Amino acid sequence: MGLLDLFDDIGDALFGNKRFNELRHFARSKEFQIRRKVVARQLHMNVQSMQFFSDDKSKRIKGYLYKKNIKFDALTQIFDLYYAANTNLTTTIFLFDTKALDLPSFIIKPKGGLSKLGNIFTSSEWSAVSRDFDKDFVIESTDMNYMRMMITSHFSEVALRLGDYTIEGKGDYLAIYKKSKKVDIVDMDNIYDDGLELLDIIINDHSNELV
Repeated sequence: MGLLDLFDDIGDALFGNKRFNELRHFARSKEFQIRRKVVARQLHMNVQSMQFFSDDKSKRIKGYLYKKNIKFDALTQIFDLYYAANTNLTTTIFLFDTKALDLPSFIIKPKGGLSKLGNIFTSSEWSAVSRDFDKDFVIESTDMNYMRMMITSHFSEVALRLGDYTIEGKGDYLAIYKKSKKVDIVDMDNIYDDGLELLDIIINDHSNELV
């Protein structure tokens, strides 16, 4: 056990842990299992290669929620990833793991304000799917042909509903998060449901394959 973990345990014992108590209440109401801590380096290497994780700095997972989704044969997870270099910096991750996926490495990131302004008079190929999606997001992938099939109009609707969340995938894993943002408990249900909807679209919506 590292010093930060030891101090965490002492602090929780002395003062309680409001965040964990909120997560535990959410877990009970939504039928998740919950663990207080998980070793971050035990996550699959495809997850560790994602942009929210990929650096050499120490990280900790606190408040790890998980349950099986029968429909997609998926392990669904929600957890807070703490960056040890800054104990106040945390990203809440919604992670979906299923063999029904076989994703190339990709990331769909919300554009910053200046990038959006630059798009007022220009557009990319994604405008054919949704002009708003094209205006609000940038897509990077090792297989752009796959992305052209995956990003349907339905997919773009869910992405726009998520707003300034990042969607990232690789192999069996799909992740949704807002970098350096701890998601409030009251918002978790909607984000989780949007993640399941994206999972359904990726697996079952083949409308773009006919184009």
